[in-house]
Amino acid sequence: MKFLFRFIIAVVAIAGNLDAQVAPKSKVKQIFLEYKSPNKTIEIKDTYFTVSDKKDSFSNPVSSIPSSSTYEDKNYTLTKKEVYDLIKFIEDNNFFDLDPAYGAPVGERNYPTALFIKMHGKEKEVIYRSNPSYESAPEIFRKIEEYILKLRK
Repeated sequence: MKFLFRFIIAVVAIAGNLDAQVAPKSKVKQIFLEYKSPNKTIEIKDTYFTVSDKKDSFSNPVSSIPSSSTYEDKNYTLTKKEVYDLIKFIEDNNFFDLDPAYGAPVGERNYPTALFIKMHGKEKEVIYRSNPSYESAPEIFRKIEEYILKLRK
């Protein structure tokens, strides 16, 4: 009986060691991402995902100036796979190769969209100042923006 008990303990210990070698517990890769547009802010910190939507109200229907603005925050948790896929998408699209700014120059009327990403010991902010008289956002910027906006829709 003692032999059988020791044998079972040994098998369980070996199986535990094999399991740890074959499938180590995967850690979530670290990322901090902040997306800001005139009406939306998205923040991703590892698996934490927050969306803030700005809602403007107009008491005068012909005015372009809102009479009030409210913000609606939504909090989500991303899966490890979603974080991994996001990091891979950013890497595959070479975000860190972008210039710091595109679109209208500082001082011109524009609608800015900013994307700040910090991961793998690197950080970068890219701003696109939308104005029809100037260049469009680069394809890499638009692809990453679209990817982020589709998360948790």
